[in-house]
Amino acid sequence: MTHTTEIRLITELDELRAVEDLQRVVWGMSDREIVPATLMLAASRAGGVTLGAFVERALIGFCYGFLGVRDGALLFVSHMAGVEASHRSSGIGFLLKREQRQAALARGADRMVWTYDPMANVNAHFNLHKLGAVAARYYVNYYGEMDDDLNRGLPSDRLEVDWWLRDPRVEALMHGEATAQAWTGPAALTRAAVAPRKPTLLLDAPVVRVEIPASFGELKRADHALALDWLLAVRSTLQHYFARGYQAVDFVVAAAAGSYILQRGGRRRGR
Repeated sequence: MTHTTEIRLITELDELRAVEDLQRVVWGMSDREIVPATLMLAASRAGGVTLGAFVERALIGFCYGFLGVRDGALLFVSHMAGVEASHRSSGIGFLLKREQRQAALARGADRMVWTYDPMANVNAHFNLHKLGAVAARYYVNYYGEMDDDLNRGLPSDRLEVDWWLRDPRVEALMHGEATAQAWTGPAALTRAAVAPRKPTLLLDAPVVRVEIPASFGELKRADHALALDWLLAVRSTLQHYFARGYQAVDFVVAAAAGSYILQRGGRRRGR
């Protein structure tokens, strides 16, 4: 039986409490780490947006964000988005982000930013390939030591993406009209068996690839030291090429690994 998914704004305290509960389910967060319902309620009255995805009236996904200012310009900060595990392959994340984009545009923002774990293969593909966001800022241990189930035990490094909401490619992706691009270029980081090779930092090609393991979560559980080696290799490689003017513009998935596509100069935001 097929159930209809409803995406709608959440502004009432009882449903925001359900968002608190969903944070615990999705990330295994402690009470100290969750975004409280009272904060989401206050934000909703000052330009913030909490969107929920409902199936049969049950909350199974959400995204939360708010307006901000950076370098004197208005932007929308997407702080948190998650979908209950059994619904993650159903396209609900995309529906939530598409609606969040509309909410940000309605509030006068042309740009949205958020952070994610650079080793999260699925998130990288979703953010860069499916949504058309780009990234050129790498933060080391952004949140400090984290104690939730997904982040425990390693530095909380984060990539911050820019989602240019009026970019022609973003517009095409939102309407299912974009075509995938075939990328060619040398690898700055790749595997030697299961370990990372020493990064190649002298490449000068228009496009450079940076490989990460296909399932970093499994690697963390199986071999913590090897997972840290991978994180440090990816960190140094991305930081180096970002400093040289490259930008992560896509993420390509393969069976044993995924690859960041770094393009010199990146993709302009357009309109």
